[in-house]
Amino acid sequence: MNTNTTRLIDIPSTILAILVIIGGVVLLFFGKIDYVELSFFIVTGVGLIGYNSALKAPSPAQSQQLSTLAETAQAHTDQITATQQQLGQVQELALRAVNTATYVQAQVQAPAPMQPQTPVQGMVNLATSPQPQFMQPILQPVPQYVDYGRHFGDSQVMPIAAQSTQKIPTV
Repeated sequence: MNTNTTRLIDIPSTILAILVIIGGVVLLFFGKIDYVELSFFIVTGVGLIGYNSALKAPSPAQSQQLSTLAETAQAHTDQITATQQQLGQVQELALRAVNTATYVQAQVQAPAPMQPQTPVQGMVNLATSPQPQFMQPILQPVPQYVDYGRHFGDSQVMPIAAQSTQKIPTV
């Protein structure tokens, strides 16, 4: 049912129910009816409100559709959770691969250790003393951005000018 149609039914039926109950109380006050007849007015007023609420309740077919939608939503939630777990595993494997490649690259770029020679009497053997090992830093690519002459906050829409290209003669 449409929201506007529902409100057109709700407002008059609620007002009618209130008026029936108030009418019963007024008639009881003036002594025209007793408590038994007042109960009829009260039950009728509450019944109008209850009947209106019962019309808004979902039918069995709508209840079935709602439960089907809830099950489908739960299945999608489970699928998204599983996909996110797989994505985490893939990211972890990619990180391991990058670390392994970096380690292998560092091992390949490291110079071969020199064979220690027997030191001359009175000289210190530098090959056997511990030395810090130098690792070459890995350069990260810097993204290149093209400025088309537009800047944040420009209010005018300017057309993007294409660069002229060299024309190649065709044979």
